[in-house]
Amino acid sequence: MFVATPAVAADVIDGRWGDDASCSAMFFSDNAPLTVSNYAVRWKGDSCRVGRMYKTGDTVHIQAWCWDMAGERSIPVSLRPHGGKLSVTWDRAHRAELRRCP
Repeated sequence: MFVATPAVAADVIDGRWGDDASCSAMFFSDNAPLTVSNYAVRWKGDSCRVGRMYKTGDTVHIQAWCWDMAGERSIPVSLRPHGGKLSVTWDRAHRAELRRCP
């Protein structure tokens, strides 16, 4: 069972997440930090709108609709905040442990 709580889910994860290098990178660069809001996510060169967001336990799941020169595609994103960090799984391939950028 899942509870669809976009507002609560977004409150926990909204913001910029990365490491020292990515937190100081340019906004649209490939090494820019993960940026999360209740309507968009950006990371690793992908700019995406949030199609669906829901929470199971402490993990936020996002169906992100990302676009590039080839068109729009759906990417699954999972975000789990814990101990001041954020565990990220992006399109089942990129995994990272990030901290909130200052």
